[in-house]
Amino acid sequence: MVQNQIEIVDSIVELIVSSGSSVTNSRRRIIAEIVRKDGLFTAEEIAKDLPNIGRATVYRTIKLLYELEKICRINIIDEHSYYALSSSDHHHHTVCKSCNKIEEINLTGLEKSIKKYQKDLTGELLSHNLELYIICETCT
Repeated sequence: MVQNQIEIVDSIVELIVSSGSSVTNSRRRIIAEIVRKDGLFTAEEIAKDLPNIGRATVYRTIKLLYELEKICRINIIDEHSYYALSSSDHHHHTVCKSCNKIEEINLTGLEKSIKKYQKDLTGELLSHNLELYIICETCT
């Protein structure tokens, strides 16, 4: 694990502790594996890569990281939930339909438009999610 990855793991651990949750050795190993992935992953992949850690622990840790907004769920059309480490606050993604490469994008204009139209909604806007499906430069 390189220094930058160690710093990311440590910052996630600090966030978990400050949220009032505990950080076990298993949870730390799951976080380190997610940081090492550096891209899309499923809970099943993490569980398979860490066979000595129970699947329930993997799923609970992923759920906690999602709730703390340290990972984000990517909507790709198949039977799995995909996740990626989140490197910034609220953001959107591009997803290459050929190689599944994911990139974070910041759509400031879209965020302003959503806030503008929020008053037209019949309920309270809690959140939103957007993935733009592309064929990346590498695959074209």
